[in-house]
Amino acid sequence: MAPAESHRASLSFPSGNGKTGPIAVSSTSRLTCPSSCPLAGDQGCYAEAGFRTRLQWDRLSRGESGLPAAAFIQQVAALPAGVMFRHCVAGDQWPDPAAPLRIDQALLLQLAQATRHLRAAWSYTHFPMGPENQAALRLAAAKGLVINASTESRSIAAGLQRQGIPAVCVVPPDAPAVFRHQGVRFVACPATRPGSGVQCSSCGGRFGIPLCAQAARSFVVTFPAHGARAAAAARHCS
Repeated sequence: MAPAESHRASLSFPSGNGKTGPIAVSSTSRLTCPSSCPLAGDQGCYAEAGFRTRLQWDRLSRGESGLPAAAFIQQVAALPAGVMFRHCVAGDQWPDPAAPLRIDQALLLQLAQATRHLRAAWSYTHFPMGPENQAALRLAAAKGLVINASTESRSIAAGLQRQGIPAVCVVPPDAPAVFRHQGVRFVACPATRPGSGVQCSSCGGRFGIPLCAQAARSFVVTFPAHGARAAAAARHCS
């Protein structure tokens, strides 16, 4: 996979997304999504299920919008100091052209460096969590960009959390808001709780930092399967 094919991204600030609130958000091309992602396509992908998100993602993936990685990183570096940034509302981390299931560590660290002036910066990945990708996540977090390992398995999520890798987990819609699995605490994204008015911009309570942006947290963040493809996503939960 050539960098020109996959290394495109788009930035929006402030976001009009009702779930994130008026923070900075981005998307990357579909070509960034690893083949290992079990939710790809119609299997439960949230970005595919949202009409507006999917249309924007289609344009980005066709190269009709967005910028190459270097120009995008410059955009992120130019964001006002102190704002929040959620990377990859759609898409995933940039893949290494030489190894499609390995995160491009050099580009990721350039992006992480560009976020150092921000109040909080975070993202998610479905890349497999082998040693090289874990190392990339640790290095990015040290620079201020927290990449959450996305899973559908409570056991895998618990194992990653015990290793110090921030993890999130898709759970069935009826899962408790707070529970423990294999000795690890699981806490639902506050925005997913019934009647909640929480957005990414207001998540974190007295700490003021969204749960998913807390690198040193001691719990897994859960996202109950929801939306048009909730049933498909829930089938992958374990």
